[in-house]
Amino acid sequence: MKKKCPKRFEIHHGFMFRNLFYLLFLLPTSLLAQFHLNGTARQISDRCFQLTDEQFSKVGSIWDSTKINLNESFDVNLDLFFGCKDANGADGIVFGFQPISTSIGAVGEGMGFLGVQPSIGIEMDTYQNTNRNDPTFDHIAIFKNGDVTHGSANTLAGPVSIDPSGNVEDCKLHNIRVTWDAVGKKLEVFIDCVSKISYTGDIVRDIFNGDPNVFWGFTAATGGAVNRQEVCFKFATLLDKPSRVNLCLGDTVQLQAYGGVTYQWMPSTGLSNATVANPIAKPDTSTTYTVIAKDKCGTEFRKDIRLEVNGDPIIFALGNDTTLCFGNVVQLDASGVHAKTFQWSTGQTDSIIYVRDNGVYTALLTRGNCSATDSIKIHFIRPPAVDLGSDTLLCEQKKWLIRVGAEKATYRWQDGSTLPSYVVIAAGNYAVTVTNPCGRDSGAVKVRYEDCYKVFIPNVFSPNGDNMNDLLTIFGDNHVRRIKSFQIFNRWGGLVYRAVDFAPNDLTVGWNGRGSNGQILGADVFVYWAEIEFLDGSVVTKMGDVSLIR
Repeated sequence: MKKKCPKRFEIHHGFMFRNLFYLLFLLPTSLLAQFHLNGTARQISDRCFQLTDEQFSKVGSIWDSTKINLNESFDVNLDLFFGCKDANGADGIVFGFQPISTSIGAVGEGMGFLGVQPSIGIEMDTYQNTNRNDPTFDHIAIFKNGDVTHGSANTLAGPVSIDPSGNVEDCKLHNIRVTWDAVGKKLEVFIDCVSKISYTGDIVRDIFNGDPNVFWGFTAATGGAVNRQEVCFKFATLLDKPSRVNLCLGDTVQLQAYGGVTYQWMPSTGLSNATVANPIAKPDTSTTYTVIAKDKCGTEFRKDIRLEVNGDPIIFALGNDTTLCFGNVVQLDASGVHAKTFQWSTGQTDSIIYVRDNGVYTALLTRGNCSATDSIKIHFIRPPAVDLGSDTLLCEQKKWLIRVGAEKATYRWQDGSTLPSYVVIAAGNYAVTVTNPCGRDSGAVKVRYEDCYKVFIPNVFSPNGDNMNDLLTIFGDNHVRRIKSFQIFNRWGGLVYRAVDFAPNDLTVGWNGRGSNGQILGADVFVYWAEIEFLDGSVVTKMGDVSLIR
């Protein structure tokens, strides 16, 4: 149990994961680790590789880094993409076997496989090279020793058309299935559910000099014409590795199979649904699950997955998310759980840790094959500290928003308001008391108002040259920033004087009683209009009349 600290209070629940969660694939989860990539080849999804893109004179290949034994039968089901360019598309893909290396081959018409020997290759050629005796249509052939010239002694079967239309560079995936019967010594290729080509012969003896161990992979190339060429695995016994996962009692596992139209898992015990590709398994005892996947051609593929259930689950909880007062220390204790290792998100590996900082803390506990994790959020808050500042003088008609901030707090203002802020619109005394679980504090401030927009514009002046009241200008205190505009109009609305952007109290700027063309105006009543900018950014307009006397 976790020790309680002073002033502790809960705010919301934490969470706990008791079950492990796996995702198992009928194919290996990391095909990238399975294959050696050359040239332009790159993995583009869990099951797919791009061999070439649409660039001239490029070559790409993928080779299984581990040799297979041709004394054993195999079955490979995959989708090939030959690109979208027909007349100017090239060059094609080869499914090949050779014992030499996992290196790259030649570009162009050799499709990355030209001259590789000893070898056997299944060529799917999409470009007519007349020097290779290629037919006009996209074709498939079986050849040996890297010799892609049809009709030579190395041609074992074909060429025949890949597709009834004669074109597979049609922006579509084409299903390819290749089977090798090691007993009957028959290599057969099915394309879109139709058997297209086959070869029967002792490949191990006649081609590989009795050595059954070979590398296998796919090559493709471009030359003066290009295409994007891809291979996507659906099912391959060549990739079939024993699948075994150790679980704890109560763990759940998501199984995932590919390549089928229908699926049947056996037994159905412990499965969420035995007829989908990805059921959830929660076995009570060790169980071997078998999936039978049937593709669109009606071909069945099988895969076994062994789930070993051993060990009781680890069950623990760090408790509810917790908020405490600043300065306290939280003890997170997982020592009561019979775990072998403890790994905290802080990097610590003890069963008990002490927390002084805000954060989410996660513990991973393991014992053998069993593990469990849980997290808790710890948050520290400080007691309120209220400071409303010094007594304040505001300009008339101005509002002042007083903000008071504190976590998990309640507020009480002088008038009973309980909001965390207060809008001041009148002179007076303002006070607030702030309370949270960690303390209480109060503050007060006195607010006064004054007229900040006062200016003086005389209503009479006598420009008679006696140096007394000869100039009409604008006077103001230190709240005035500048006079943006000052204009004088006669009784008929005619402009007789205008000044812009000058300081108040400047006796060198003002109206001297003359008209716009410099003539001396007689005694009369005139109208003024002024735009005045104050230090707070406000712009105030003043209007009035002034009497000119002589």
